[in-house]
Amino acid sequence: MLKTRKRIIIAAVVAVVILAIAIAQAIRKRETPAAATDTVSSVIEFSPDDLTTVSRRTLVQTLPLTGSLRAVTQAAVKSKVAGSVLEVAVREGDAVKTGQILAKIDARDYVARAEQSRGQMAAMAGQLDIARQTLENNRVLVEKGFISKNAFDTAQSQYEIARANLDAARAALASSNLSLADTVVRSPLDGQIASRSVEPGEKVAVDTKLFDVVGLRTLELEAPVPVGEIGRVRIGQPVQIAFDGIDAPVEGAITRINPAAQLGSRSIMVYVQVANPSGTLRVGMFGTGTISVGSRPNVLAVPATAVRTDGARHSVYALVGGKLVEQLVQTGITGDADGGTWTEIVGGPLATGQRIVKNNLGSLRIGSTVHMVPATGATTPTSTSAPAASAPGSGQR
Repeated sequence: MLKTRKRIIIAAVVAVVILAIAIAQAIRKRETPAAATDTVSSVIEFSPDDLTTVSRRTLVQTLPLTGSLRAVTQAAVKSKVAGSVLEVAVREGDAVKTGQILAKIDARDYVARAEQSRGQMAAMAGQLDIARQTLENNRVLVEKGFISKNAFDTAQSQYEIARANLDAARAALASSNLSLADTVVRSPLDGQIASRSVEPGEKVAVDTKLFDVVGLRTLELEAPVPVGEIGRVRIGQPVQIAFDGIDAPVEGAITRINPAAQLGSRSIMVYVQVANPSGTLRVGMFGTGTISVGSRPNVLAVPATAVRTDGARHSVYALVGGKLVEQLVQTGITGDADGGTWTEIVGGPLATGQRIVKNNLGSLRIGSTVHMVPATGATTPTSTSAPAASAPGSGQR
């Protein structure tokens, strides 16, 4: 009986061992394909548009600004005399030259006043001639003792009065002529009619506004700049401004900086002068621009979109030996160059001429073999292998 029990125990142990060996072999067979898969490197495909080359560039630092255009030279044309408007020669939008006739006011009363002043001046001139002759005669008589000194002094006073009356008459005639000339309303500057506030037949009083004229050869963009940034702004700094409907950016320069902040805001107004020889710009147009506040020449730079940021950690996906690697970098300034935004690289293994991933395409498998495909307009890289477990120490970012 004891021997039988012993044989049963030995048989059970052998069966357990055989079963364990079978299970181990089965597990090993199942793990072998997975291990083989891990040994196959994944392949990631890029088009040429997905990559760029590290290069040296001059980065221009800019400060954004927005504002609207206003005229540097403009005038509200007002009536200098009262009367009925006989003619209005211009409408809104008409181009005018300095001195061009804009309107005419009934001048008949002013013609009559001018003629009256002219007659009065002629009369005063005659009285002055008489007083002068009397004074000369009395001078001879007083020297010969025929008249008293008081009589001579009286003649001299009358001469002075007559001369003053003539001067007053001349001034009155000049004033009458000026009023007569003011019945013709003229443009004070080269520009365009922005508004017209009068129609033929209307009666206007002195100082009634008739037109607004704006000069368009030179305009000014008025834009707010935050108080914290105003220290970087200087008179003469170049500005590039984009306007809706205008194909190319417009060049300008800062000509004035307001000495005080705007009420209710933490901003200071700056004024950018813009030449407008072609007349394509208009008062009131809204523009967005950038002020060039500094530059860094010949710096190692990559597109700003290529830099991946995780807190204080900055990295770039680069191609090294046909493999995709993540390289840690230290960044400097960000500025504009060749129509794009670039970031300066001040530390790290990147070198001029090295190819990197241009845009943030999401998490990519580090260590993947890079395969270039023709450009198809797609910007998302594709992998030609099934997802595999990352090698130790090569985590995904």
